[in-house]
Amino acid sequence: MGIETRVILISPDSEITPEQLKSRLLALISEDKSMAGSDVVVKETCFGALIEGEGQKLREIVEAVRKIDTNGIFSKVRGFPIGDPRICRATRKGGPRPGFHQLEVESRLLPEVRKALDKI
Repeated sequence: MGIETRVILISPDSEITPEQLKSRLLALISEDKSMAGSDVVVKETCFGALIEGEGQKLREIVEAVRKIDTNGIFSKVRGFPIGDPRICRATRKGGPRPGFHQLEVESRLLPEVRKALDKI
């Protein structure tokens, strides 16, 4: 498998904060013996976190972290690696990153997604 970057979004109605999410992600990575020596990068964001590393491992990490709020934590693949200069605000001279507005809309919809999932 190749290197993958994932966005982990926290529903706005969750009691979990991005800081708590990042701490849990780092704990999961350090607890997992199979992660020893692997390069997994975690970055806290206002919507949750970004993680980057080997794809299968990231999916395992996401499934584990979702257990703290099963219907309130969501994940999707991100099109750019963490720190990519093509979307860095510093190199683009400010303004929102490409995809930010889409992410913002998706985030606002997550409480409705939670309600639907809670009914299943």
